[in-house]
Amino acid sequence: MVHYFSMILHPMLRVGRIPYANLVPIFHALRETGVPENTGYVEGHPCELNRMMRGGELDLSPSSSIEYAQRPDLYLLCPGVSVASRSRVMSVLLLSNGPLREIPPDPIAVTGNSDTSVALLEILLAESMGRRNPLLRTELSPPEALRRYPAYLAIGDEAIRASVRREAPYITDLGEWWKRETGKPFVFALWIAARAAWEGPRREPLSRFAEALIAAKRSVQSSIRRREYPWGGPDRVPPEFLDEYWQCLSYDLEEEAEGLALFFRLAEKYGRIPSAPPLRFLETVPNEAVIK
Repeated sequence: MVHYFSMILHPMLRVGRIPYANLVPIFHALRETGVPENTGYVEGHPCELNRMMRGGELDLSPSSSIEYAQRPDLYLLCPGVSVASRSRVMSVLLLSNGPLREIPPDPIAVTGNSDTSVALLEILLAESMGRRNPLLRTELSPPEALRRYPAYLAIGDEAIRASVRREAPYITDLGEWWKRETGKPFVFALWIAARAAWEGPRREPLSRFAEALIAAKRSVQSSIRRREYPWGGPDRVPPEFLDEYWQCLSYDLEEEAEGLALFFRLAEKYGRIPSAPPLRFLETVPNEAVIK
């Protein structure tokens, strides 16, 4: 009976968890620093968690940055935290059979697990090369995809493994490509909260989880500066690769917001989103932080 009333007063906070290496440090730190009582995790790829967020099945999740931009009225953001790169990202890669500039205007295969990276690839092809290759989602493995298509977009641990195993003759890092073209960081994911959860009985646990995220981020950043990685990494990935990988990642959302704003403007230009939205954060409701 006590547990029943506890659940009424403190409803379960449903949090998405992406099983990719770039978020392993944050979830490891959350275990160490602690999260609100009655927090439950739901694991899935970015596209799956995006769908669950928009369907009201999750209260909070690290989600594709373009998911927020497509439906900003449904969401609020946890401030000060993202998954970004300031140059190389090493886990969002265009694998190709020939050099980037020689890829033919044929369809390019893309992972079915990402939304932001697919939009980023479309933008980079158009802005940098004046190309509009059709992008076809597939469940094929990288080697299978490259037997059928001139290039394949891989993300997450699949991209890391493909890079380590040299599964493609040519590899283009999309974070590095974006940096070279724009001079700005790129934000691949944001911590997105459901507005309905914030405006309902989960407001307090959401606020406390957002605070726990900041503490976890600072703990991770401290470990990375010391080159200590207690969270481990994907199997069969050399330690020297992982060391470079962790050093490339950024979990901030201060300097990164400028790159996010540019991405939103370009996503609007190419019809990926209705319009570039303002950033609305949990702590600033009903005020807005407008990105320019």
